[in-house]
Amino acid sequence: MRKEVYTIKSDILGKNMQVHIFGHYGINFLLFPITDDDPTEWEQVGLIKSLAPLIEKGHIKLFSIETNNLDSWQNQSISPKERSDNHYKFNAYLMNDVVPFIFSDNGSPVPIITAGAGIGAFHSVNTYFRRPDVFIGTIGANGFYDIRWLSGAFYDGNCYFNSPLHYLPNLTEDYWLSFLQSQKNVYLLAEDSNWDLINQSYRLGDILNNKNIQHQIEIVNVNDFPTENINKIMLEKIIKFKF
Repeated sequence: MRKEVYTIKSDILGKNMQVHIFGHYGINFLLFPITDDDPTEWEQVGLIKSLAPLIEKGHIKLFSIETNNLDSWQNQSISPKERSDNHYKFNAYLMNDVVPFIFSDNGSPVPIITAGAGIGAFHSVNTYFRRPDVFIGTIGANGFYDIRWLSGAFYDGNCYFNSPLHYLPNLTEDYWLSFLQSQKNVYLLAEDSNWDLINQSYRLGDILNNKNIQHQIEIVNVNDFPTENINKIMLEKIIKFKF
C-alpha cells in the first residue's frame, strides 16, 4: 500500500503543513484529525489498517491532513478575534493549498469527500457545506456544527460563515443549493451515549430536510464495540459500505 508523507509550505498560514497519503487511485477522502492537529491520528486509531484492503485495491485514496486548531480556536493565549482570523486562514489554506495538492497528486481535478470526527467532524461538514462545488460529500462523526462550541461568547461575521447551524438556514441561492440538493453523500453519526452530539446531528438534519438536501443520520451503540475506537468504527462503516 502506498503511504507517503508530504509537506506543504503554506504562505497563507506561514508554516509547513503535513499531508499523509494512502493509496494511488480511487475515491478521494480528505481526513481531518479528531482532537487537535495531528495528521497521524487516524492511523493511530486503526482506521488506515482497517481500510487497507480497499486502499490496495484502488477503491479509495486517503489524504490525512494536519490542521490549524492549536493556532486558532484551541489557542487560549491569543484573542478570540485572532483565533477567528486564523480559522479564516485555515479555510483559505484548504482551498488554495490542499485542494490543488490533491488534484496534482491525482493528475487532474477529482471529486473529494471530506471526513472527520470530533473537531474534525466540524471541519469536515463545514468545509463541504461551504464549498459543495468542490466537494461531493461529507462524513461527520461525533461532531458539533455550532461554532460557539469553539468560540464561546465571541461571535463575528467569520464565525457566522463557519457555523453550519447558523448559515445553512439562510442559504437561498440556487447556485449553491443546486449542488447540495443533487448530491447524496452526507452522513452524520453520533454515539448513543452523548446526547449533546446526537442533538447537534438532528438539528443539522432538520435544516437539511427543510432545504431538501439528502442526508443520513445514524446513532451508533458504543456497547457493540467495547474494544475499539468509536470514531474509527463510524468512519470505517460509512467508507466501507456507502462508497
